[in-house]
Amino acid sequence: MANGAHWMRRFRPVHRALKWIRRTLWRALAEGFWECARIFFANWENVGPPLRTFSAYQALRNGWPRIQGRILLHDQGHPEVRDGSLLVKCGFEQYAYQPWPVFWSEHSEVRLVAQSLACLTGPKEVLLESVYGHLRMRIDPACRYLRLPAPVRLTGAWTSLVSRWVPTGDVPNYTHWLMDALPRLGVLSEFPPETGILVPGTLAPYQEESLELLGLLDRCRFTRETHFQVERYFFSPPTSELLCYNPYAVHFLRRVFLPKADPAYNSPRRFFIKRVGRARPLQNADEVERFFQGLGWAVIDTETLTFAREIQLFASAEAVCGLAGSGLTNTVFCPPGCRVINLAPDFLLDGWLDWIVQVVGADYTFQVLPTGYVQEIRLPIPWLQAALRQAGERL
Repeated sequence: MANGAHWMRRFRPVHRALKWIRRTLWRALAEGFWECARIFFANWENVGPPLRTFSAYQALRNGWPRIQGRILLHDQGHPEVRDGSLLVKCGFEQYAYQPWPVFWSEHSEVRLVAQSLACLTGPKEVLLESVYGHLRMRIDPACRYLRLPAPVRLTGAWTSLVSRWVPTGDVPNYTHWLMDALPRLGVLSEFPPETGILVPGTLAPYQEESLELLGLLDRCRFTRETHFQVERYFFSPPTSELLCYNPYAVHFLRRVFLPKADPAYNSPRRFFIKRVGRARPLQNADEVERFFQGLGWAVIDTETLTFAREIQLFASAEAVCGLAGSGLTNTVFCPPGCRVINLAPDFLLDGWLDWIVQVVGADYTFQVLPTGYVQEIRLPIPWLQAALRQAGERL
């Protein structure tokens, strides 16, 4: 579907009309439908989406005795936001979602529902932090269902890495696995030692490896079901709003994974990240790869590496360059002072890398690549040379 929508950009007037219908009329109809369902089925416990919310953070903050848990951080701080940065240009306002607390809470006899396995703490009542708060809850699958299958009973203690962005039904995106899922394990030592971990039903090899490196793979339950009744649920929420400022996650990933880097991998110190098998590929990839090889840089396809070797690659890097994408999220493992060059196509502007490099202390620059309405990604060599010079590279 995404590739078809991209192909339609060749017919600009038609594409603009269809895009307006999808973003306005269709969205309005969908929102109206779910709001009607929420009200119409308000008195049906097992039919229709949740109607109310409950905040575990506020309960812990105010000392409500029915909720046990611990608040680690009330506030993670905030990024430095510069005029003209991608944090500003992308329009996602990723700098505005603070404070974002880090905590955990214990719940008895709760239900986990939909592909996000969001927590229902009572009839028609969803745990707010399990659906990323008020701003995101209406797009969460747990707030958009008509009827759930019969629940699967889970006895004992459980926690979960599943969420809206790490769903049960799909292999999670690389960046969301690193930034949304794995940091939820930072409080695992405070749970009972027999606590099981719910993970998506299908994981990529590197995702299984990341859990194996932590010694946790045997505790994981690969999960495709969308309705559980859990005896004891230890809720560790995502530590940030999507890809917003999240130094807690960066520090956690560096602390637990940098010692797991593969020392046997003789990784290059300067490299360009190759794009392989993705939508909207680099049109002049061969030309660009020859250019970097001529500079003495390596060209790396990170998908061919084990996770331990990816960690080693970035932990030993002196300079990294790549098109904006999940591969650059590995800069969480870069040493302070590493030069990071982000080549951002104008239709893929996102500020997540701006704040990650701030936490890491990398030497960061970005260049916005014009692509035109058809969004064809091509890196003209003169443009690329200028981008590298601006980043401080001597060519």
